[in-house]
Amino acid sequence: MTEEVFKAPKKRKIVGKVDYEHHGSLPPRRKKTKEDFYMFCTVVMEYTQYEAQRSEDLRSNNNMSPLDSSGSTAESYTSDTTLSAGSPTHQFPGSQELNDSEEESELITCFCMKPYAGRPMIECSECETWIHFSCAKIRKNNVPEVYTCQLCRDSKFTARKSNRVRTENNKFTT
Repeated sequence: MTEEVFKAPKKRKIVGKVDYEHHGSLPPRRKKTKEDFYMFCTVVMEYTQYEAQRSEDLRSNNNMSPLDSSGSTAESYTSDTTLSAGSPTHQFPGSQELNDSEEESELITCFCMKPYAGRPMIECSECETWIHFSCAKIRKNNVPEVYTCQLCRDSKFTARKSNRVRTENNKFTT
């Protein structure tokens, strides 16, 4: 019984194929047609749609992206003011969806000035800025519940504790 389990499978001979080992040459290949090319393209397109859907599902499951944030960025302030200025926008139906997805993937919120690009991010609980895990030096397996960015941590030490207004140092001369 053990002899049968550890044996390599027997080589099957396919009917209609020539034994290549004896003749040394491959049979002539079938020419590629338009249908073959279209079939290849559809397979590739289905695969890319699958990957896009899978990455979207992962992003929505993790829910750690600037797309789900109400946080503020410099870009969001400028885009709000330019849109509310009354400038007419001429767009085709359906182009809004494309523009939204393009803007979301190119939105820059991190201090490194690089876009979201599908990388995991975390939001500062004080300034509501989204920061890449790599920029915040956070590992995926050790994500804190409440995160404060380095700028907010540093500002606590440099901020004045007194509300008194500073005046020039007047020296008395006698």
